[in-house]
Amino acid sequence: MNGLPLLPERIETARLVLRRWTLADAEDLLAYAADPEWSRFLPVPEPYERRHADEAVARWVLEDWSTRPVWAMEIAGRASGGINLRIDHQHRKGELGYALARRHWGNGYMTEAVRAVIDAAFAALPALARVQAGANARNRASIRVMERLGMTHEGTIPHAPRGTDLESREAGVIYAVLREEWEQSR
Repeated sequence: MNGLPLLPERIETARLVLRRWTLADAEDLLAYAADPEWSRFLPVPEPYERRHADEAVARWVLEDWSTRPVWAMEIAGRASGGINLRIDHQHRKGELGYALARRHWGNGYMTEAVRAVIDAAFAALPALARVQAGANARNRASIRVMERLGMTHEGTIPHAPRGTDLESREAGVIYAVLREEWEQSR
């Protein structure tokens, strides 16, 4: 234990449970991550195979919770997505990453989950000044999540790496919310 404050390992919302990943979740991850539509904006292997799911879940189970909490998003008892927050304590910021099984798109789950994580981060980490997130500029669904939460578009990166192909480049966007802005909106 390094003495840094920790975010809760379990966060419950009206419709979701965010909890630590377990090795048993690899099957659920594979069920949705093998869908090429799900992964089109994500840096994941194609085709997505069982070994990729096993490796990803093992990595998430072992993450240092003080700097990179990674929650499984449970819907109806199954891991149906994930959300993480890379915390830079020195610079007082966190960066969100998130993904949701395609069968659950369009139901507001991701907005609900991200809101809960931002709430928890600002509550548990008094020194945290900002939370940011990035997305491919064509990923309208992810951008809508950030906008619904009141995050501000801070810029566009014209040549961000795309997926696992490091030679392929597309525009990316960065959104953020400051602690003061979040508290005023709550």
